Amino acid sequence: MSTQQPQQQRLWQQLQDKDLVSGEFQSTQEIESPWFIKLLLAFSGWFASLFILGFLLLTLQDLVDNGIICFLVGAVMITMAYNVLKNNPSEFREHLMLAFSFAGQALIAWAIFIYDSHPSDLLLWFAILVMQSSLSLVMPNYVHRVCCAFFASIALTICLYYLHLSAFTSAILLLLVLFLVLNEWRSVKWQPAFEAISYGVVLLLIPLKASYIIGYDLSYWLNESRLQPSWFYYLDELLLLVAMLYLVITLILRSQHQLPFNTKLVIMGATISLCLLSMQASGITIGFALLILGFSNSNKLLQGLGMISLLFYISSYYYLLTLTLLEKSGILLIMGLFILAIRLVLLKWFDPIQIDPVKVGSTPQGDNDAI
Repeated sequence: MSTQQPQQQRLWQQLQDKDLVSGEFQSTQEIESPWFIKLLLAFSGWFASLFILGFLLLTLQDLVDNGIICFLVGAVMITMAYNVLKNNPSEFREHLMLAFSFAGQALIAWAIFIYDSHPSDLLLWFAILVMQSSLSLVMPNYVHRVCCAFFASIALTICLYYLHLSAFTSAILLLLVLFLVLNEWRSVKWQPAFEAISYGVVLLLIPLKASYIIGYDLSYWLNESRLQPSWFYYLDELLLLVAMLYLVITLILRSQHQLPFNTKLVIMGATISLCLLSMQASGITIGFALLILGFSNSNKLLQGLGMISLLFYISSYYYLLTLTLLEKSGILLIMGLFILAIRLVLLKWFDPIQIDPVKVGSTPQGDNDAI
């Protein structure tokens, strides 16, 4: 028996005590493929879905014009993919069903947009949002959930655009990511789904905020001009500030260390000041939030995405032509000095972590000798 076997049995017993699993423990040693093989198979699933759609469009051209038939065929393909994915398929069948599911989703989306009654565009995209959100929760496949969450985020973004609320899109998506990541371990059953959905939302949040920075926002993509008041931008930044405060307060409450009240005030004040200073440098708040979130959850991928996005937002802001290079470099210098000053204040004037003297005094002699 391997060294991991007893740990797996104990974990299974703990899950069984909480009625999360049932049955006897069965040891299975699965040989996982390297990441580059999985990546290649994932891309093959996308290309296969395009070929399947092309086959249906060429051979069943008359049927494709019928919205009801498109909806039924798409629903059958998604149902078949769900049943196969639920039964722990091989990697080949997994990505084959991934292709069938994507093709089925495209057929249903096509059926929705060619509906005879011609409802408003908002209702059409809301239907896409409901479909993709449901699939991201139901489908028993990690890659499938990430992709469906990405598509659902696009549909949500367009819905907010038609509601004239596109200025708040980045703040809403960031709040959704924070809620999912901070609560993903509340239920072991839903943890993979929450993690996959959060990645799908982040994959849209970062380039979407980048598109606002370089000037090609959603109105350019939809070929419409709906200019919003300038104060919408500051409302969006205030919502991002609220999201940062939600993240910081949650991490403080969950901290295993007893932080002094003065330290909490300094952390809250520093968070508010940093967000206010970064209002002119759009996107920096999102980069900081992803970086802090990844560090708090020991998530290397989120940390990497936060660092990359933060570097992009800072560098893109530096080369924008709204201000002179001297003014922008001065703002970035002030922000850097402010962050260093926060660290100095926390280390010198406030005790970041209060150590319980009772616990320190009760340390066994053997541990002291070991130290």
